This record gives sequence, structure tokens and C-alpha cells, in this order.
Amino acid sequence: MERILDENEKIRRAEEIYYRRNNRNISLAGKKDTSIKGNLKTKILFNLLILFNISVIVFAIQNKDFIFTKEFLNVIANYNSEIGQKMTEYIEGIWKSDITENEDVKSESNQENAEKEEIQNEIQVEEKNEVSQSSSMNEMELDIKNLKAAYTFLKPIEGIISSGFGARESEYQNVTGYHTGVDIAKEKGSVIKAAMGGIVDLVSTEGDYGMHLKIRCNNVTTLYAHCSKIYVKEGQIVAEGDSIAEVGSTGNSTGSHLHFEIRVEDRFVDPTKIIDF
Repeated sequence: MERILDENEKIRRAEEIYYRRNNRNISLAGKKDTSIKGNLKTKILFNLLILFNISVIVFAIQNKDFIFTKEFLNVIANYNSEIGQKMTEYIEGIWKSDITENEDVKSESNQENAEKEEIQNEIQVEEKNEVSQSSSMNEMELDIKNLKAAYTFLKPIEGIISSGFGARESEYQNVTGYHTGVDIAKEKGSVIKAAMGGIVDLVSTEGDYGMHLKIRCNNVTTLYAHCSKIYVKEGQIVAEGDSIAEVGSTGNSTGSHLHFEIRVEDRFVDPTKIIDF
């Protein structure tokens, strides 16, 4: 016995049928659009063939007395040859257009990939520099802590710091962008004292430092550069506070001052973090 549907069920069934039909229509419309786009070139060729046939028919009607004669066959042969050549040229043009378009897309893709790779390399370099700088700062902080715990330092000379430690800008071309120590401005001939005791590891007049010396204690070295006169010799042991040289402006210098450095092995340490100037 057939069940009688109530009003609510009828409405629900009607909505389901409406929904299925709409979805089917949308799906068919989508497929139709895709088919139209995909077969566009085929339809163009088909239309050309239709035009060709129409032209032949019109020609035949207009020249019915001339049909099937030798002259007619020659005309048809020439006509077909010309049409075939034009069709070939048209098809080749389409293929060349597609190839050129694909090559352009490929070229743009390669360029985009190259740009992305270049950006990625720059990011990696920046990240490495940041890590290196962070590592260097952490290493310097550890060196400063160890130096303060194991040694005492004196100011090598009283004066004003004219150039601090680290990155700097200068109007002088002979001044480097990164300063490995501090410059203490003082008049020429002022006496320089040993900031820490140790053995005189080097006395030299060569290079950008001009007349300079190094005093080493274990793995710690203090450097005094641009001197006008040096009192000590290599191998000599000096105590903290001993007079060791005089201020000058030798080497790569822009004026009378002492360039002072503190090093732990081959690592530079900011002297202002160790000594109160």
C-alpha cells in the first residue's frame, strides 16, 4: 500500500529534487564551458573547411558549363594548392604562437624561480650574519666576564676617547669601518703606562699601527699604537703601571692619540667594558 506523504515531506522531497537538478545543471554548464574553451581551435579549423566547401559550391554554380573540363580541373588543383598552403601556414602560425607562449611562460617561471632563489640566498646570508654577530657578542661577553674575574687593568693614559670600539663612520678614507680598540686623544709626548703587567711580546714600526707594542699575559694581549717613542724592548717583563711609551701620530693616524686594544687570543674586546675611562 503506498504511503501518503504529509506536507513537510513533500516540501523536503521537492527541495532535494530542486537541489539535484541545479547541481546537475551547474556541472553540465561547467563541462560545457571547458569543452568550448578546449575545442576553440578545432572549431576555427572546421569553420574554415565549411567556408572552403561553400566557395567550391558557389564556384561550381557560377561555372556549371566549365565543370569537369581539363581547364576546370587545373583551376581546382591550383585552388586546392593555394588553400592547402594557406591552411598549413595558419596551422603553423597557431603552433608557433603556442610554442612562443609556452616559452614565455617558461622564461617567466625560470625568472621567478631565480628571483626566489636569490631572495632565499640573501635571507640565508642575513641569518648567518645575525647568528655570527650574536655568537661574537656572546663570546665577547664571556671574555669580558673572565677578564674581570682574573685580571686587573689600569687606564694607559688620561684623556678623551675620540673614537670608540666597533662600527664607525669617518670622513677619512684611511679610517676603517670597524674599530678594534679605542682612540684616546692626547698631546704628543704624553707618557703611556702599561694597562696590565706581562711580557713585551712585540715592538714594531711597520703597518697601519705605526710605532706600536704588545704586552702579553697568558692568552691576553694589550696593544698600544701610533706612538712617537717606545721605552721597552721585546722580551722585557713590565709591571702594571710602568711607563712604556709616548703618544704620537705614526702609521695610519689622523692626529696625536693612543690607539689601545685588549685581545683574548685573536678576539677583540671592547676596552670600555673592562676599564673606566
